[in-house]
Amino acid sequence: MPPTSIVFSAIVFMLLSTASTTQANGSVSGKPKATDLMVEACKNASDYWLNITEAFCLSTLQSDNRSAKAKNLLDLVLVSIDIFKGHVTKVGVDVKKMLQNAKKGTIMMHALRFCVVDYETVLSTLNICEAIIREYQAEKGGMKSSNMPQCVDLAEHTLNECLSELADMPWAKALVKENEELRMLVYLNTNLLAPYNVRD
Repeated sequence: MPPTSIVFSAIVFMLLSTASTTQANGSVSGKPKATDLMVEACKNASDYWLNITEAFCLSTLQSDNRSAKAKNLLDLVLVSIDIFKGHVTKVGVDVKKMLQNAKKGTIMMHALRFCVVDYETVLSTLNICEAIIREYQAEKGGMKSSNMPQCVDLAEHTLNECLSELADMPWAKALVKENEELRMLVYLNTNLLAPYNVRD
């Protein structure tokens, strides 16, 4: 099994273990209980093609109290995207710290610089995605439902650019793991928006 697949499997196992504990206890450490809307959205999201489970979906949404106040699926997606943005920002800060210590003119320095640009692009893209969703909700701007998942797809493609820069880099194992976690979050948003990925 390729190293990336092993890392991805380990991440899935770790996140599922945490999510199972959360569901068993209903509400943990102030996390909101899963609403009917959250359960239904996560059940549907787990039925789509990307490797996202209902447990991971619920655990992610329950990490933000705003999920319990969501009135519809798109409200939940906005919360999920914001959670994703928070993780991207954190990883971006970590990479900038690594870049400060990287030796000039090395492959490591160039790879990290590319990733910094990629993270900034992802954040800018997600801001646009949020605006598209809000405009669609308000029935403004002639937005089509398919514009929403297509926008999130752009964020995934950008993350993949960073991962390709880090491929086979021994020093980047921890960073690759963080990027795999980010990719799971973008997959979650893609699956949540799957009902809107239709021609209209």
